[in-house]
Amino acid sequence: MQTLIQVIETSWTGASRGAPGSVARSAVPERVTVPDCALDDALLLHLVVFDEGRQFAAGDALPLLRFAQQHEERFPLAVRADGAGAQVDYFGYQAQRRPRKAVSSLLLEPNNWVRIVANCRVAQEAAWVYRKLVFNIVHGPAYRANELMASKAPLARIDHQQHLW
Repeated sequence: MQTLIQVIETSWTGASRGAPGSVARSAVPERVTVPDCALDDALLLHLVVFDEGRQFAAGDALPLLRFAQQHEERFPLAVRADGAGAQVDYFGYQAQRRPRKAVSSLLLEPNNWVRIVANCRVAQEAAWVYRKLVFNIVHGPAYRANELMASKAPLARIDHQQHLW
């Protein structure tokens, strides 16, 4: 059984906090079409990036990748699959704790999916950079991901968004 992690990453600066930038930013979808995949790995990643520099238009379609250690370090997420399903742990973007403790944790049974939405802001040079991340996690064959997300409501929509001032 495969587990597909679709990450929709949106980033912006203070210039897009008000109209017209915020209108375009708010129109970024929380689900996009997953491309066909020939990989048979157990854990796959589909990363889609929207940013202020491209007026929040989707960039080139990225192929599905193997979800590897560098992705675990970039995203506060751990997914482990076994016969019962996929254990999904979300750690959040708060100050790093040692050891990492899951903020949300659930078991995703086959042919189900979950959506986790989070945001954060990061100081960069002279300004804040804001990020919104949507994790659509599907436990089932990757070739059925589009069908599952279109025909079935997520098992849960876990919202960890905060007011970013």
